[in-house]
Order: sequence, then C-alpha cells, then structure tokens
Amino acid sequence: MKSKVFVIGIDSATFDVINPLINRGYLPNLERLISNGVSGKLGSTMPPVTPPAWTSFMTGKNPGKHGVFDFYASTSFGYDRPVLNSKYIKSRTIWKLLSEHGKKVGAINVPMTHPAEEVNGFIIPGMQYGLDTGNDFAYPPGLMQELEKAIGGYKVLYGDMISLYTDRYKDLLKEWREIVKMREKAVLYLMEKHEWDFFMAVFYSVDVMQHHFWKYYDKSHPEYKPSEYSEIIPEFYRYIDSSAGKILDRLDEDTIVMVVSDHGAGPEHKAFYINKWLAGQGLLSFKKKYTWLWKMRLPHMMYKVLRRSGVKAIEWTVPIPYLPFLWRHIDPREGLRVHELIDWSRTRAYAGNHTEQGIYINLKGREQGGIVAQGEEYEKTRELIIEKLGDLNDPATGTRIVDRIYKKEEVYHGPYTHLAPDIFLDMKDGSYLIQKEVYHKELFKPADKSSGTHKMDGIFIMKGADVKQGVRVENLSIMDIAPTILYAMGLPVPGDMDGKVLNNLFQDSFKETHPVKYLDAESEGITDEQGVYSPDESGKMKKMLRD
Repeated sequence: MKSKVFVIGIDSATFDVINPLINRGYLPNLERLISNGVSGKLGSTMPPVTPPAWTSFMTGKNPGKHGVFDFYASTSFGYDRPVLNSKYIKSRTIWKLLSEHGKKVGAINVPMTHPAEEVNGFIIPGMQYGLDTGNDFAYPPGLMQELEKAIGGYKVLYGDMISLYTDRYKDLLKEWREIVKMREKAVLYLMEKHEWDFFMAVFYSVDVMQHHFWKYYDKSHPEYKPSEYSEIIPEFYRYIDSSAGKILDRLDEDTIVMVVSDHGAGPEHKAFYINKWLAGQGLLSFKKKYTWLWKMRLPHMMYKVLRRSGVKAIEWTVPIPYLPFLWRHIDPREGLRVHELIDWSRTRAYAGNHTEQGIYINLKGREQGGIVAQGEEYEKTRELIIEKLGDLNDPATGTRIVDRIYKKEEVYHGPYTHLAPDIFLDMKDGSYLIQKEVYHKELFKPADKSSGTHKMDGIFIMKGADVKQGVRVENLSIMDIAPTILYAMGLPVPGDMDGKVLNNLFQDSFKETHPVKYLDAESEGITDEQGVYSPDESGKMKKMLRD
C-alpha cells in the first residue's frame, strides 16, 4: 500500500524555542512526534526568506533553477521591481507532480501558491498581502464560498500599521488568535470533507509573533523588556501544537506525518544601512534634485502634498486616520522610493530589498541603467566590495559585522542564477539586518520595528509506520523534502531535483522493498515576463512587505 503524507508547515519554527517549550511540558504533540520519529535541523535557502525557501520545498530545487530569490521579481523588470507570484516559478511543483501521477492533493496557506494551480485536488493560497480572497482566489473556484458556509469564512493574514510601528499589540493579537482558530477549522474541515493522498497546511502566526515579540521572550536580547508579552511566542507555538494534535487524531497509523519550517528564527539587534555605506565607498550616487527630500525630515503633511503634486520619489505616506497614533513613531522618509533617489548613471552597486540580504552590481545588459561591463569590470567591482565589507566593524562594539560573504555562484546554480543578487552577506550571528533606506545619519542603528529575524536552521520532524523512531539527523536541506515525499508515496523522483531522497530515515525493511526510482530531467521553465502582480496589486503588497 502506498502511504499518504500529511505535512504540517510552521513558518519560522525553530528548535531554539521548541526544545525549551517541550521541557516545560508545553508541546505534547510535537514531543510525541519527535520521540516516535526522526527529527533534525532543516537548512533553508540563502538567504533564509519565505518565497525562495517554500519554493525550494515545493520543487526540490535551488533558487538558481526555480528562479525565486525574494518577494520581488528580478531587476530585469526595472529598479522598481514588481511583487512576484506563483506563475513566476520556473519548475513544476510537488502538487503538479503528484497530480500528474493521479494523486489527490490538498494545500492550504502555503506561501507562493497564488494564483492557485489547477491540480487534482484543491489549493487555498497563503500569504497574499492586501489581495482579494473572493471565489476565484482558490482552486477549484467556489472553494472559498464552501468554507464560508462550512466554517463562517476564511482569512489569510492580518496586518495593521499601528501594531507594526508601536507597542500597541492588542488588535494584532486579537486578530491573530482568531486567524489561528479559523485556520484550524479550515484544515480539519478540508481533510475530512475532501479526498486526499497528500495534504499540506502551513501555520504562519509564529513567524509574525517572533518578529514582533522576540525582545520580550529572549532575555539575552539587548532590548529585552519584561512585560505581559513575554509568553506570546510560547502561546502561539502552543496553539499550533494543539492544532497538530487534532490533525494527528484524525490520521491513521499508515499516514506519514512531516513537520517542516521554511527557516528558523532568532534575535535581530541592529540594522545596517548598506546603501549609505556603498555611497561612502564611491559606489553609489544620489540625484542632487532629491537630496533635500531625504536629508531633511519634513512634516508628514508636507510629504502628502508633495506626493499629490507628482513627486515620484514618494511611494507612500501615513494615512490621515493613523497620524494621531503614528506621527512620532514613523519617519515620513520611510515612504521614499529609494530607487528614485539614486543616480543610476553614476552608481556601480546597490542594495537589494532587506529580505534579500545582498548587493546587486548595476550591470550592463541586466539592469535597465546598468553601467558596469560584464566580465573583468564586474569581477573587480565584486572583489572590491567583498574586500571592504570584510574589514567593516561596528564602531559601537569594534567587532566585524559579517561572518561570511558569498558570490552568487557559490550559493546557486542553474539557468536563473544570473538574476540573483551578485553578493550575499551572512551577517554576524544573523543579528544584523541589511536595510536599503538612505536617510539615517548612522550606518548602524538598533532595530526598532522588529526584534526577531530569520535564521538558516528550520525544523524537520517525520513520523510514520515505516519511519525510524527516536532518531536525530543532520545535514538536511529544505530541498530534500519534495523528493522524499515522492519516494514515500511510491513515485519516481525527477532527476533534476537538487534535493536528496532521505530514504535513510526509513526502516530497513521498507528500503529493501522500495528502491529509489528516478525520472530523466525534463526541459521546463517560463519567461521572465510572466508571474508578477499588476502595478496596483504590487503596490498593495509592498505596503505590507516593507517591514
């Protein structure tokens, strides 16, 4: 009999939180999965960020093959990059592969699944900031209406400017507690009412809580504050553990259960404003006509007037209803379009988005205003940046801020590697975060809006009748999960997947009767012109993604 597989995704989950909570007796369901199965740290993508990581999970491939490096499309679209979507993925996903083999699939709340693919089953996309979740949001059409009738509705995410920029967390926590309950209801309903061979549900709340509340949870954080919020992170892990228990109660012993996260989490201490550093090295220049706009802080209403008068460099301003709460907390210059402030004709290198943690060379033939020639000039520019960054210290501590610097070809391989940032920075202990804003006077500044960030080590747990028990494993990659799912379900593995089949985690008796089978790699891919949101949709999503 071929096994069913159920995957519980916990975005941003880390054993650094899970293990202490297990020791406190808080996570009985995760504890029994670990005790009766295999577990270990799961290596994420570089950098450890949601879109490339979950896409590598879905495809079994590194970003150089599937083309997703960030929330945003490549710089070939221009310096004002649109937000990308599932159509941008240049490889078949696990749902598509399973569907082609006649397997019934179900997926709910997995990032990078909107627009939903047509599959042999259903998909309810996840993490679609600011977009309509009407009847056509999911596949098949009408599924959202079905959930409305069955459980009273469904919501993907919650985001509120006041809670993002202040410590007024009451509304944020109220909404997310409701979302957690709603997500659980939807998962339990779908797994019982719809036929499936493979089911995946991602819970996103832990990621949000760790970004906001790490400084209240972690006593070693420099901004640690004992408060009523100290138990918020444990609270949301406990919610998910409870949901996992209800899922497990509905599964038979032959179903293989996996628990995975796309990356881990840990403290964020400081921001590093790398565009200012690049400007100081003579590698980035600003337009003189906009210097006054970012060097001086003007009143909020002045930026509103300037934006309405057509100043392109202003992307957003604080909505008037929010001003009484936020005018002290938000510098209005946060709403500036950095790419409009830069003089591209005199710029050789610039920062990617903060989620990319990398630097782009302003390359001829790739960037629309590229000035650095491919070949020797490109390599010399990269080497110069790597050398100078390697010697950079935080003046407050006297210590280096970078553990290691990578060229993109050291991290990725495949036909889309050329679209990635040219240099990646592995910041010291992961506690420094690159930011691209230019208006700050300092190169380094204590993190304010977020006290937690992503780390490379996520989690992997697997339990099943044919899976080893009580075993800890090492050297796992998020790319290993898709080929392992195919193997567990008795299906062949595409030969161009980068991940390895984790057949060593199964009982010897199972391995003897279930050899790994591979398929020849097939040519696949889509063009760079597909798979991005419209300017209006991108604008809505960027408002949420900027933090």
